[in-house]
Amino acid sequence: MKKVRILFLAVGFFITSQAFSQASVSPATFNASGGTNFFTFYRFDWSFGEAMAIETMEASGNLKVTNGILQPGTHNPGANNTGGDWGAEEIKILPNPVQNQLEIDFMSKQKGKVTMTLFDESGKLVSNRQFDYYGTERIEKWNFGPYPSGAYFLKIQLVPAAGSVAKNSSYRVIKVK
Repeated sequence: MKKVRILFLAVGFFITSQAFSQASVSPATFNASGGTNFFTFYRFDWSFGEAMAIETMEASGNLKVTNGILQPGTHNPGANNTGGDWGAEEIKILPNPVQNQLEIDFMSKQKGKVTMTLFDESGKLVSNRQFDYYGTERIEKWNFGPYPSGAYFLKIQLVPAAGSVAKNSSYRVIKVK
């Protein structure tokens, strides 16, 4: 019984001392365990715990920063290729060949309006998309399920914002059943 009291006293002392030390640090994070794993073009982060303070800050130009435990993309904040074509480090298109869903990963620091245009083998327009890109990484998913099997051409253009460089490249995408 005496050992149990000593154990409770030690645990209580430990918790109390940790509480006082955490109170002086702001913002604080309690993270019991976690890790990182890389698989092809993906990085998986996981954490067991929680942030004791999560704050989102916003600056001019639509830049948002959120602090917390897991911050995706911070290990590689993007490529700064100033050439006219999309570099291999700026854009990934996968899987190719595709059955259902095509993923286009943008990892460029260039900013502007992106237009993605999809053509079939004969050059006929199949579909297009447009969005503003802020140079902070983005993943676009395109449903290829309804399209017939065959070769497609995906043209991706970036009309630059001030201080950025125009980008223009075409990619061959194979749709299989």
